[in-house]
Amino acid sequence: MSGRCRMVFTLAALCVLLGSAGAGAQPNPYRQYSSHVFVNVNLRQAFLKQWGAVSPRAPVGYSLSASSFRTVGDFTVPKRVAASVQSLDSVRRQELEGALHKLIKKYEQVLDQNDEHELKNNLAGAFNFLFAQAWYVFKDGQELSAAQRRNMLDQLNTALAVGLPEQRLSDVEKQDLYEAAVLSGSIILGLYNEGRDLGRQEQTKAARELARELLMQMMGITLEKVRLTDDTVRVN
Repeated sequence: MSGRCRMVFTLAALCVLLGSAGAGAQPNPYRQYSSHVFVNVNLRQAFLKQWGAVSPRAPVGYSLSASSFRTVGDFTVPKRVAASVQSLDSVRRQELEGALHKLIKKYEQVLDQNDEHELKNNLAGAFNFLFAQAWYVFKDGQELSAAQRRNMLDQLNTALAVGLPEQRLSDVEKQDLYEAAVLSGSIILGLYNEGRDLGRQEQTKAARELARELLMQMMGITLEKVRLTDDTVRVN
């Protein structure tokens, strides 16, 4: 696929499975979306080159600034997600947009709390968040260690440092990808946690399937082929 191809994250099956929030209830950002909520350029080729060419133990040689971007205004993906839910009236759509907006803000607040300011407005950090949440959901609560997360972050940053110049993306497009990755990771985790806490096995299963699909569509990663050591992540 061309690096300029658009990418659609297919979430319609979960929308059908879970339904929408009842009348009068607060919008649930983990439930209300359609199959066309995240449409972006395809970065899979950049990642695939990295997985195929560089050992996870190899020195990376790129600072995180290589995958950072300048913010260009308020978030835009929450509005697109909310607009895709045709069943909502304008008031409820605005409420859903606000709920999704808060998910991105929560992600950035956690970065501040953890003194990880360099990951704000950073694509490697956002994709690393998505990968970590997908792994956690796919493995039924198995977390990556701090060393493994850092190793994966370095690999992602290297891939983006090499691939982004070829893409020639604007800061607007980079911010769009950043928001989509953060929201995707948040939605996967929210669906899984809600299903687990309420004893809904069908929902946790659907969350795992979504995690697998998102990682394949966005990054070319097959979760079943990921291998971990004490301090590295190997993507086969």
